[in-house]
Order: sequence, then C-alpha cells, then structure tokens
Amino acid sequence: MKNGESLAAPAANPQVETLTFDTHLSNLKSDFIALWQSTSEEFPQFVREYNHEEQRATEAEVEKTILSMEDFDLNSEEASMLQLQQVRAVVRNLVVRSLDPEHREVTDMMLREFSDAGDEFVRQAREFDPELEVGDVFQALRNLWIINSMQVAFSLPVCVNPSGLAYSLLYPYTDNFLDASAVSWAEKNAFHRTVARRLAGFRTPVATRLESRVSDLVEMIESEYTRTAYPIVYESLLAIHRAQERSLRQQTGGVGRTQPDILDISIEKGGASVLADAYLAKGWLAQEEAEFAFGYGVFLQFIDDLQDVHEDLRNGHQTLFTLVAAKGALDGITNRLYRFLNQVLESSDLHSLHHSTPLAELVSRSCRHLILESIARNSKMFSSNYVRTVERYSPLRFDQIRKMHRELKAKQKHLRKVFKNRRVLSAAASCARPTKPTADCETR
Repeated sequence: MKNGESLAAPAANPQVETLTFDTHLSNLKSDFIALWQSTSEEFPQFVREYNHEEQRATEAEVEKTILSMEDFDLNSEEASMLQLQQVRAVVRNLVVRSLDPEHREVTDMMLREFSDAGDEFVRQAREFDPELEVGDVFQALRNLWIINSMQVAFSLPVCVNPSGLAYSLLYPYTDNFLDASAVSWAEKNAFHRTVARRLAGFRTPVATRLESRVSDLVEMIESEYTRTAYPIVYESLLAIHRAQERSLRQQTGGVGRTQPDILDISIEKGGASVLADAYLAKGWLAQEEAEFAFGYGVFLQFIDDLQDVHEDLRNGHQTLFTLVAAKGALDGITNRLYRFLNQVLESSDLHSLHHSTPLAELVSRSCRHLILESIARNSKMFSSNYVRTVERYSPLRFDQIRKMHRELKAKQKHLRKVFKNRRVLSAAASCARPTKPTADCETR
C-alpha cells in the first residue's frame, strides 16, 4: 500500500474489505516481529543521569502530592475518584518535567487536556454503571489516555468521544472475565463467541448483565461510526478480539508454547489494540498513522508484560518476559525493549504528517519511566549491578518508586473499601425498612 493511502474506503464485497484489512494487519505484524528480532540487547543510551539532589527534589514533590490525598471527599464516591485520578495524573506528570524546554509548554497543555478528559471520563463511566469498581474505572482510563494520544497525533481535539468511552470500558468488562482463573474455559469461549457476534453486528438476546453491558457499549460505537460508512472500524475491533482470543493460549501453563509463537501473539494483540484505538479516534487512517498506532501498541504491550512479569509467573501465564525470567535475569530483554521503543518512535513519520514532535517526546519519556518503574518494582528479577546502574537514569530512586506505588495502591484500596461498605450498609438498611421484604432482598 502506498504512503498516504487511506485505509477506510468501503468495499462492495465485504470479503474483499476483510482480506484487505487482514493482509495489511499481517504485514504490520511481520514488520514489527522483524524489528524486535533485529533489536540489540546491549545496554542502551539513556537520555540523562540524575544526581541524588535532583532525585530527592522530585521525590519531595511526589510525597507532597500523595500527602494531599488526606483531604479526600469521602461523602461522594464520584468526587473521591476524580480526586484520586487527579493525584495520579499530577504524580505521573512530574516525571515529564525533564522534557526539552522547547516542548514543555505544548506538553503541559496536552497533559492538562488529558487530565480534563480523564475527569469527564470518570463522570461518564460512573453514569453508565454506578457499580463499577474504582480499579475498573482506572483500568479503563488507561486506554482513554491512549485514545487521547491518538487524537493529538492526528491533530484532533482531545475529548471523550462515545467510541472512546465505550471501547475503554469494554476492557474491564471483557478482560477481567477472560483473565479470571475461576472462570472455566468453556465459559470464556462461550462469552468470547457472544462478543464476536455483537462486534460483527448481530443482535441476539442477552443472557447476563455482562452481555447486556457489552452490547450497550458496542451500540455507543455504532452511534458514532455507522457500519456502512466505517466498516474498517469494526474490522479493527474484530481484529483485536481475535488477537485476544489467541492470547488466551498464553494462560495454558506453557505446554507447547514456543518463543516465536509467544512473540507473534504478543505483537498481534498489542498492535491491534492501539490500532483499534486509532480508528475509534478518527474513523480512518493513512498508512503512516496505522504504522505508528500499531507500533505504539506493540511497545505498550511489552511494557505491560514487563510490569506484570511477577504476577504472570505466579499465574502460569506466558509472555516473552516470563520465558526469560524463568531462566535468568531480565537485563538483556529489558535493554532490547528500551531500544525497540526508541526505534519505533524514531522511525515514525508522524512529524511530517501532523507536527507531533511534542507528543512523541511525551510518549517517549512516559514509556521510559514505565520501564524504569518496572525495573524498580521487579528488581529481584534483574542482576544487582544492572539495577544499580539503571537507577542513575531514573528521576526517582528505586526504593522511593516502590514506596510511592505502595502508598497509591493503599489509598485506592481504602477508597474501594469505604464505598463498598457504604453500599452494603445502604442495601441492608433498604432491606430492613419494608414490613415485607422486597424481591431484591428476598434473593439475597
């Protein structure tokens, strides 16, 4: 496909459209597999070192921000969730203060827009389903930030569009069910087929509350992008759905799983996920835009796998990082990830399309910090010399990163417990009031 060619023209024959999209997706996957395999595991060139004074200054700002959470509004779950989102955003944004001053003003504006969109997202998510857990909302919010990044990359307004809200909320509803160890394979497969039919446009009677929520979210996407005008949007959604189905094989305990197979699955899932984000942000993509979105998704998938390596090992889930961790230190593959991230961003032609250099800088700094944070939190899986060396390139000392993570997690857990207890007490009081129990109370 030639550069600049649109990937959205409707086809008279649906099979032709599917073949065109699937072939393009296959080519993207092959390109990024080759790039990963050719990337060196030598120690990378980090942007800069931080001395102890600089690290301590940043740590003091982070600690001050976290302490501000003592004043949470515990009378309103929505208000407290918004406050927690804002605190997390401030802490995250402290990391990008070392950006090139040339781009700092534009970057600060982007971060403010992301924060405002996050506030609106939390409000709309709570309106859609008041029973969503705090953790589920923030899980969905992570995907909104990616969609917001796509909006910036494509020179679109940063906002919570209906499709962005819907696709982001699909994550906690579908991923948590499919990842649950207590759910049988038969149940997962049946649910997966139901979701696939709905994404393909078929409406069938819903059997559970979960299926009803998923159908409602797909309807939100249909309200913004009609199937006749934007068929490729739904091709992209079905592509990530198929990729997720393949990724379930990584939960089988590893029998017969080879490194090339795991690499293929990981790249397909990561790339297809953000490619769908990009289509939901814009509706159609040029070749360079699709390549950027796919590559962005691939390195985000690898970063997630690095972050979750300890939990994945415990649960028997296979990723490139658990394969390496089972045999030795993660030093080499993490070097490769850092270099791979640089190559993807450096090869992106987004600047010539949309003048997105500040976004590329923000993505680069943010993702590099996520890698450093992963090393800090999983330090026992690296050689001690590697951890000491890499820590010099972190704006926070590693023990402080671990402390920050514990404090934020504890605050979130506390909020979840407070409002869960209130819902239980409210339900109990409601059951106690009538002289005759209501139907809902009788079913408890």
